[in-house]
Amino acid sequence: MYSVALPIKQHDLLEIQDATREVISDKITTVAHVCNRILLVTPPQVPEEYFDVEMARQKRYPAFPPYGLSIINKRLHENGYVSEIIDLNYEVLASLHSTRRSFHYSVWQSKLQKRIEEFKPDLIGITCMFSMTAPQMYKVAEFIKKSYKNLPIIAGGVHVTTAARTVLAECRSIDFISLYEGDTSFVAIIDFINKKTTVDALRHIATQQKSRYFSLDNQLREYDIDAVPDYGSLPIGEYHTLGKIGAYHWLLDDKVCASAILSNRGCRGSCTYCSVNAFCGRGVRSRKVQVIVDEMECLKEKYNITHFMWLDDDLLYNRRRALELFHAIVKRNMNISWDASNGVIAASITPEIVDVAYKSGCIGLHLGIESGNQKILASIRKPSDLDDYRTAAAILKQYPGIFTKGFLMVGFTDETIGQVLDTVNLALELQLDWYPIQILTVFPSTEIQKSLSDNAGRRMGFKDKFFIGATGGQRLREKNEKVEAKEFKNLLAADPHIVPSDEQLKDIWFLVDYKVNYERILTEERIIKLNMIKKMLRDICNRVPENPLSTLFFGILEEKLGKHRASQELKVQAKTYLDNSTYWQKRFEVLNLYRYL
Repeated sequence: MYSVALPIKQHDLLEIQDATREVISDKITTVAHVCNRILLVTPPQVPEEYFDVEMARQKRYPAFPPYGLSIINKRLHENGYVSEIIDLNYEVLASLHSTRRSFHYSVWQSKLQKRIEEFKPDLIGITCMFSMTAPQMYKVAEFIKKSYKNLPIIAGGVHVTTAARTVLAECRSIDFISLYEGDTSFVAIIDFINKKTTVDALRHIATQQKSRYFSLDNQLREYDIDAVPDYGSLPIGEYHTLGKIGAYHWLLDDKVCASAILSNRGCRGSCTYCSVNAFCGRGVRSRKVQVIVDEMECLKEKYNITHFMWLDDDLLYNRRRALELFHAIVKRNMNISWDASNGVIAASITPEIVDVAYKSGCIGLHLGIESGNQKILASIRKPSDLDDYRTAAAILKQYPGIFTKGFLMVGFTDETIGQVLDTVNLALELQLDWYPIQILTVFPSTEIQKSLSDNAGRRMGFKDKFFIGATGGQRLREKNEKVEAKEFKNLLAADPHIVPSDEQLKDIWFLVDYKVNYERILTEERIIKLNMIKKMLRDICNRVPENPLSTLFFGILEEKLGKHRASQELKVQAKTYLDNSTYWQKRFEVLNLYRYL
């Protein structure tokens, strides 16, 4: 629907549509007079205040090639425009690795300014996929406007689309927002600036005028999605040397060159906490199998890419097509590997699919589980149920060469400790190799966000939204409680009917992580799995230094593998970390872990 921040009656809709178009078109013609050269910008991904130089040197931060911008770049070129991409995240990481002592995070500013001076763009397009990277996008936009006040800026991406009003209100340096996928609608905006089309061609665009929000947001999905990315002069073959791509980088040799690729857009599910449908629309659209495999071969030949991470939110949508895709990779004898870090829907897992997936190079995949309680699964509208998870896990167990992870989540609305225990018990029953766990984060434009906004739900007030991660709230808490830790109890042993508070959820997260990931290592005896988990624990220890829990269990794994000297050294190291932290001492006492040192 076309919308404006005013009360709208149905019979006024046509007039409001025309008025909205007029406001937006007037603003476009005011700020942009001609546009033949477009510079597309990816902001740095980690805020300067959280940027850890040593962690970056160890390649622990994301270094994804800008897939979305590369598609926009392709479409602009197809329509006769001159465009380039500058990836400021790459520039920051590349500068860090090339200048050992003189590194400054603000290097992105000089790199961006130099590119603007040399390229002389008529317009800037800037992207923001994740809510946590919005502040960096704001800083980039503000930096541009400070030096080039007449240079129009259009922002796009998932977060920008789902929080359009907020973005425009918080960053006045952004002139317009390109809503949704933008393959053709972004080009239509450029065409309108150049008077190639009329105002009627405008869609998927929003702006703020005199503190009022205007948008043409009747979502029309892109169906011509077979465009092959155009990365321009970006050194895609070097990205893996600067940071991580996907969740299975630790399984690969450091020399393996990795990149991302897309097979499907959208997801058949409608999970209440997810923003995929808000951005892509409902349903799934698939690219042609031949186009995908040709793209993979091209990336291998041009950049020596030999590992791919699927960006899909529903990789196995349409089993027949998934089989066709994996068989095509096998048939071409590409000698590549791949992972599905974004997760697959458990209900799609069949023996035939897993078999050909493994043969085509699958080394790891996530299952989107979230909860082990059927009532919770129904309330969040998961497309799989408990039996689907059990069936998928049983099939995957026959392929120990595939490292399996299960996404888990705690902190759903009114979720009790008993329901959290259901999740723990299901995870232990499934015996996947690892379980990334997250406290529910309420993202803009999701069903859960709308329901909580309407009811002033407590989750909207949860300040530690991005609690987990190498620079998240959990790491800060460990540091802040080194000398004097808060009380710690085994909340999973409390009254199962209690709904934990926001503060208690932090300890619930810790306990679930310990139960489903660490404690069960004590009973794992499969050598192939021990070696895989060992690689992951090594990565965790490097990424989260001075962590006695991961260090201790790394030592326990070494002992199981017959590396007694290495095991003892790790246990001594864990004891050293433990002696310096009351935070960890309290947890080791409650979990009775001192006996393993």
